[in-house]
Amino acid sequence: MSDEKIQKLEETVSHLVQENTDLSDTVAKQWKQIDLLELRLKRLEDRLSSVEDEIPTGPPANEKPPHY
Repeated sequence: MSDEKIQKLEETVSHLVQENTDLSDTVAKQWKQIDLLELRLKRLEDRLSSVEDEIPTGPPANEKPPHY
């Protein structure tokens, strides 16, 4: 192979390695963000569940509805 072709291949490989590194870094950042969002979602689900548990379900047994 000529020196020119080898140099072109080396440049191409270098660019591909850099792109691969950039993509790997992006995936790692996104994974951390997904983990954080899953944690926040779990906390919100727990809070919603506790609020739902505090809401009465229907009128008290001895109380007439307001339209009477």
